[in-house]
Amino acid sequence: MLLTVAADDRAALQLDELASALDAGLPIESLGGDPGNGERTVPELLQRRGVRLSPSEDAVLTAAWNAGRISASLRERAVQRRQRAEFGREVRSGLRYPALLVVMTVVIALVAAQIFGRGILYGVVTALALLLIAAIVVRRGVLTGGDRWLQLPWLGKLFAGLAELPYLETLHALYASGIPIVEAHATATGGVGVASLRIRLRQAERTLREGGSLSEGLAASGALLAETRELLALGERSGQLEDALARTLKRRREVTARQVKTTAKIGGQAAYFAAAGVAVYFILTFYLDYFAKLRGH
Repeated sequence: MLLTVAADDRAALQLDELASALDAGLPIESLGGDPGNGERTVPELLQRRGVRLSPSEDAVLTAAWNAGRISASLRERAVQRRQRAEFGREVRSGLRYPALLVVMTVVIALVAAQIFGRGILYGVVTALALLLIAAIVVRRGVLTGGDRWLQLPWLGKLFAGLAELPYLETLHALYASGIPIVEAHATATGGVGVASLRIRLRQAERTLREGGSLSEGLAASGALLAETRELLALGERSGQLEDALARTLKRRREVTARQVKTTAKIGGQAAYFAAAGVAVYFILTFYLDYFAKLRGH
């Protein structure tokens, strides 16, 4: 996510430019497309233009071509790419300060090691290594472990929100392109990286295939956050599921971005106090050593 902000911005420009050209009536051949590719014409044209499509985007554009709404679908994908890029920028902004403090702490420790010895440097490096190992363990647990990882204090809701985003984005895109909700749900579930959520969504799929509604399936399986289920259920009951999916996706992005910023702020404060502690240790060590030498003379 953090590394694809620029790629998402470039993709959005290409998607909008192609939609504009098609709306103006330009033949697909003049834009570099090969009509002989059929429903694959637009995805392959975009790939030649350097746009890397996800499997869900590929499926959406294929369905839109068959439904005769390719221009509208291209513009919708451009909007989604811009929203994804903006979300990535917000997350990156929240992480910038704690990352800077970590770098500064390491630099200070390197300088101090030349004066006071390498003990403090080893301590700082060990602490950072332990934090990195903890982050790797938690990430692995969230992706492959059970529901307990999504119930961690504070971080659980953040992880759950992040896990929902690809599902909601893909489900909205596919459903808006005319794909039946059962097939759209199945495809969107396949793109979920968190195993425990993917299992629950598979359980919800059984309800859908038995004739139940999306909200019934999600409620029965306990998939997604309670707020997400409520928003989708309200939209489904009013016959506005597509609009509800769009609003829910926007809401989830906004809430998750705020949670990431708050978490980064807490991490930044912790890093600040850690750096301050290191600085105080250096100062005390220096003056204690200095006064000890004075008394020795």
